[in-house]
Amino acid sequence: MKKIISVLLALLLCLSLSSCNKKKELKDDIYIFFTSDVHCGVDQGMTFAGLKALVEDTKKEHEYVTLVDCGDYIQGGAIGTLSKGELIISLMNDVGYDIVTYGNHEFDYGVEQLKKLRSMMNFDTVLCNVKYDGEKGNAFEGVAPYKIVEYGDYKVAYLGILTPDTIITSTPSFFMEGDRFVYDFYGGDGGDELAARIQESVDAARKEGADYVVALSHLGSVEDPYTSISIINKTEGIDVFFDGHSHSSIIEDRYPNKNGDDVLLSSVGTKLQSVGELIIGKDGNLSIVQIEEYDGKDETMNGQLEAAFGKLDEILSQKICPLDHDMYITDAENIRMVRARETTMGDFAADAVRYVMDCDIALINGGGVRSNISAGTITYGDLLNVMPFQNELASCYASGQQILDALEFGARLTEGIYKLDGNAVGEHGGFLQVSGLKYTIDTSIPSSVIMDADSMFAGYSNDDRRVKDVYVLENGEYVPIDKDKIYSVASSNYLLYAKGDGNSAFEGCERIVEHGMIDVNGLIQYVQEIGDLTGKYVDVEGRIIVE
Repeated sequence: MKKIISVLLALLLCLSLSSCNKKKELKDDIYIFFTSDVHCGVDQGMTFAGLKALVEDTKKEHEYVTLVDCGDYIQGGAIGTLSKGELIISLMNDVGYDIVTYGNHEFDYGVEQLKKLRSMMNFDTVLCNVKYDGEKGNAFEGVAPYKIVEYGDYKVAYLGILTPDTIITSTPSFFMEGDRFVYDFYGGDGGDELAARIQESVDAARKEGADYVVALSHLGSVEDPYTSISIINKTEGIDVFFDGHSHSSIIEDRYPNKNGDDVLLSSVGTKLQSVGELIIGKDGNLSIVQIEEYDGKDETMNGQLEAAFGKLDEILSQKICPLDHDMYITDAENIRMVRARETTMGDFAADAVRYVMDCDIALINGGGVRSNISAGTITYGDLLNVMPFQNELASCYASGQQILDALEFGARLTEGIYKLDGNAVGEHGGFLQVSGLKYTIDTSIPSSVIMDADSMFAGYSNDDRRVKDVYVLENGEYVPIDKDKIYSVASSNYLLYAKGDGNSAFEGCERIVEHGMIDVNGLIQYVQEIGDLTGKYVDVEGRIIVE
């Protein structure tokens, strides 16, 4: 039995003239299941075994059944990191996905690995908003903007959309050849370029005979001006928007397109907390429900999950040290704080990086610190969940002014509160957790940070700064930062040399270490060499004050 967290809505809704085409007939309803932001959580929530059982059981009763995903499937847990996504793709093949689009985290293992993963896929990939002008070969060669699936007399187009912010939320250097960006995701003109490209693809699908257009979107509701809602408002011809990226839970909202016609919007959270089900009725009506539990479990899929995780168990269960308290990136209500506030896990990660790289200061982007650790025994798997991206650590010499610029960029979206109505607010993956330094953010001062056409830090619009009272730890005491002094700074290669999150403050710095140890190995070395974490990182230290 399904446990459904929404009732069927819009039973009498007809979204377009093509949807109401009475000259065509469906022998049966169309069932389209969708997932998003699974982030390696294949054994969580519904689990892949439950998902496969749900889809297969539906196929026994109905002729038209399709399974799609809106991106961010190969990253977010040890099973993805240790296999560079390969075990996840193998499991997705076994589940029986039909069509997927890309999320920004599909690029976390590099473009060459992405090519390899694509060659392993037994399902189609779609993406409409990518262009390439390099010389080394387009990683998306042959990827169609959309795929049309025929269900009897009806055609449904599945259109792939990826946030243009992928260039900064993944590793920018992956999209470069030499010193030039060769990939672009239509991020110009305040979202208008993206909308125009999507409209072009929708029009092409309609011309090809699509009766319905379903967007497989990895835009989310956070990154203005590229949100799913803004694109709905600027386009026409899309009937349903399956959305991902911001991990929102939206059962079935309706927003007007540029003609005033309603478009259904749905998002299913993360790690299989629910699975979406769009039903296109024989009468042309559209409705969406979300399913968070299913009694059935596919036994073959269960065995494949067990085999995949068994390959990792020996490494992941390696004990590293005891822990007598929790370390967190969230608050007591499980609201993520690490991208907007100091957290104990952020302090720990930054201290570890500063220690193993032997630098004055460490700066860690909050988006790279991904998990809490509960009291008990810390294992390799725990630390890998904290830093799952396997970024290389790096270091450089930077001026105090460059450090100030980096902090200002990281604090540009911070708000006076970090949560509202059960959701995080003011988040930014480039928010900086620190070691060897402390600072204050005055949220009453609007950010004056300017971004260039590639969403990189490009300076300031005025002299106002929201970051103040910056102190550096010297000889055991905090002293005011000297903007002209040169400090050694440790971080990841992603931040220092790949302009991660768009933070280009360290461009041109003298490099100390460019390709250091993998970040999680730095955490392990730190813990092993300091002995244990008993009594350490129980509370935050006041390194970051938000007022």
